[in-house]
Amino acid sequence: MKEDSVIVLLHGSANGSYSWGRVRNALTSAGKTVFAPDMLGYGPSRPPGPAYGIEEEVAHLKQVLEGQGIGRFHLVTHSLGSMFGLHLRRALGERVTRLTLIDPVVVSVLREQGEEAGYAEMESQYQAFMGEAEPASAARFFVEHWSGRGTWNAMGDRARAVIVSLVPKLRLEMQVTRADPTGLAFFAEAPPPAEILIGEKTLVAPQATARQLARVFHAAPVVVPGAAHMIPLTHPEAVVGAVLSKGTP
Repeated sequence: MKEDSVIVLLHGSANGSYSWGRVRNALTSAGKTVFAPDMLGYGPSRPPGPAYGIEEEVAHLKQVLEGQGIGRFHLVTHSLGSMFGLHLRRALGERVTRLTLIDPVVVSVLREQGEEAGYAEMESQYQAFMGEAEPASAARFFVEHWSGRGTWNAMGDRARAVIVSLVPKLRLEMQVTRADPTGLAFFAEAPPPAEILIGEKTLVAPQATARQLARVFHAAPVVVPGAAHMIPLTHPEAVVGAVLSKGTP
């Protein structure tokens, strides 16, 4: 496997590897080797353990990458997947040769860096989501928080059922990210070249996270016109363009 053409796509919450379908197809057509793993509890991956935490997720991702024989690669992440991806990057060191962060959300950075509006937005989401006792109600709240009112009703029955089934994992993800104390300096140590994309119409938390990460990765955020949070699904061409613009080292 040629390391200069390997791209790993890491999904966000409530979106498995399937969410990269159009991005993956375009990158493959451009001659890249693309791998999109499923985090724990998604797709064919095993469920998380009873003491689930960031370490378990990172260990799972490392194992999956090693099983694919992937050495050095360009890591592309979306949303909360960016937080797990940044921890994975530190665990793998120089094996991650480039980062592309898409509408990233890192709660610990928002809290540490005094991004009050962004942190309050995430805390409000946490309280509302965790307060919904019924999985279907929690799933609907989550989808419409990130994608807007009416999105839930516009989805098909199968898509709604998948997200409802993911609610227990989403609760775990929210708990561990809310409790994570990791500061910005940890993520910024020995940074690889990076690009950051944010949606023109995205929420406050991704904007604030992107602003803070941009400082330490020396990468001005690129605004995707017309996009909200779900850029890989709604504007895959912007992701492909960003990944291919400088190529992979």
